Amino acid sequence: MPTTALFILDPPEQLDPPTDTSFAIMRESLRRGQQVFAATLDDLHLATGQLQATAREACFAANGSLAPGPDRRLNLARDVDLVWMRKDPPVDLAYLHATYLLDFLPPRVLQINPAASLRNHCEKLAPLRFPELFPPTLVTRSVSELAAFVAGHGEVVVKPLEECSGRGIVLLAKGDSGLAKRLAAATDQGRRFVQGQRYLDGATEGDIRILLLGGEILGWVRRRPAAGEFRSNINAGGHCEAVPLGAREREICAQVGPWLRQREIHLAGIDLIDGYLLEINLTSPSCLREMNDLNGWRLEEAILDYAEARLDQRDP
Repeated sequence: MPTTALFILDPPEQLDPPTDTSFAIMRESLRRGQQVFAATLDDLHLATGQLQATAREACFAANGSLAPGPDRRLNLARDVDLVWMRKDPPVDLAYLHATYLLDFLPPRVLQINPAASLRNHCEKLAPLRFPELFPPTLVTRSVSELAAFVAGHGEVVVKPLEECSGRGIVLLAKGDSGLAKRLAAATDQGRRFVQGQRYLDGATEGDIRILLLGGEILGWVRRRPAAGEFRSNINAGGHCEAVPLGAREREICAQVGPWLRQREIHLAGIDLIDGYLLEINLTSPSCLREMNDLNGWRLEEAILDYAEARLDQRDP
C-alpha cells in the first residue's frame, strides 16, 4: 500500500507557488507515488475521540499552484501514515487547539513536527535554552521594564512571540520620540508578552537561515534585507544569497541538533546573526526552494528519504 500523507497548511491561495517549501515537499511525495492530501485547520474535527479531516487530494495546476481536488473524509488514525503540520504562525488559540486534536493520533502516524513539540516550544523562546548562544534578551509585558532595557542597550528589536515572517517586529532606540507609546503598542498596553533583544550590527548584512533535518545540517542560505530595512525576512522584501557555512554556524548546529532530536523535532530552521542564535523555527521552516535554486540542490529528496526511513521503523 502506498504511503498516505496529509499536509495541514494555510489556505492554498495564500501560498506562493514558486517559493513555498510545503509545495516542494508535496510534489516530491507525489513523485514517489504517495497519496497526498491537503487540509486547513478548518477541516479538522474530533468525533467521539477520532481525529478526522475533510481533505482534498493534492494535484498541481500548470502555474504551480495547488489545484482543488476531490474531497475525502479521512480518519487520520486509520487512513493516514504521515502528517505534515505546516500551518504558519500566528501560534494563536486556533493553532494550539489544533495541536490538542493532533495529540489523539496513535504513535504509528508520523508527525512532522509532533504536536506536543509545536505546542511546548515557542520559536522565539527556544534559543533561550542555550544561554551562551543568544544576545542580551528580555521577555516581558511590562512597558517600564522594556523601556529600561532599551535605555540600557541603545537599540533593541522587539518581537511578538507568536508571529513569523517579520510581522510585528519593530526596532526601537533610546531617545526615540514616542518611545513609550510604541512600547505600549507592542505589548498591547501591557497585556502581551514580547521579546526585546539587543540590536546586532550584523543585521545590516542579513541573517543565516539553516535547515536542520533530524538535528543535522540540511541546507543554508543568507537572507539579506532590502534597502532601508532591518528585517531580512523574504516577506519583508529580503532576498537570498548562497554563502559558505562557517565554523561558528556549524558549532551552533552541533549544540542545537541533540536538543531537536530529543524532542522529535524532525525539521527545523534556525536563524543566526553575528554568531548568535535568534530563532528556532518549528512550525513551517522555509527557504528550501531558495536553497535549491542557488545551489542546484533538491533538499526535498533528503526530507522524503528521512520521513520514509522513519515510517519503516514504526509499527503498522
